[in-house]
Amino acid sequence: MKRQLRPGTTAYIAAISVAATVVAIVLIRWPLPAMALPAFLMITVLGAAAHAFPLQGFRHQAYQVTLPFIVLAAATFNGAELVTFIVAIHLAEQLRLRRKLYIQWFNTCDYLLSAALAMTFYHHAILLLPAGAVGQLSAALAAACSFIVANRALLALILWLARGLSPLASGLFQPELLAADLVIAWIAAPMLVVSIMAGPWTVLVTAGPLLLARPALCTILDRQHADGQRVQIPAA
Repeated sequence: MKRQLRPGTTAYIAAISVAATVVAIVLIRWPLPAMALPAFLMITVLGAAAHAFPLQGFRHQAYQVTLPFIVLAAATFNGAELVTFIVAIHLAEQLRLRRKLYIQWFNTCDYLLSAALAMTFYHHAILLLPAGAVGQLSAALAAACSFIVANRALLALILWLARGLSPLASGLFQPELLAADLVIAWIAAPMLVVSIMAGPWTVLVTAGPLLLARPALCTILDRQHADGQRVQIPAA
């Protein structure tokens, strides 16, 4: 029998869809310079490759190491390019994994809203912080952290509505996973600074640590899954 979405879940997805559509229109109209097409395609392809191979987490969650590419896109793309990037990485994931369409649609809207917030944080922070590498690093970390918080908050609410999992029971805010997110965020900051100073093609080298982040994150998720099987936390 086909499982029906709870009424609250449907309303929430509809609200997020409307918000994402409005934000996409605002982003497209935001007058920012465009990235050169070859660099845009390279970053988008790398981001799509990272996003299409998620790590399966606890309670039907999936984790990717896409964050550094999202920060790079939020800082260097214009609004239309950022929207295209977010759609492209989720299309790549959908082509490989064939998720239910409403799940993939929600994930796309979630990432678009979170990436728009990261873009806003970056461009406002860069105006307030000292010029140079230190300011760019700080702005990149602000963008990455804003994305993490927004993404986790939006996802926590959909898990609560759709599956009855409280934020605590979902595991989204476990210290180990938040620490892993911060490590990946630290990778994003130097990636962005080197890209700005030496050219976007340096991403082919500076993205190397992400290859080490994947097995580290996989170990954390395996331990989390094992702990979840031993201790079942009731939903609120």
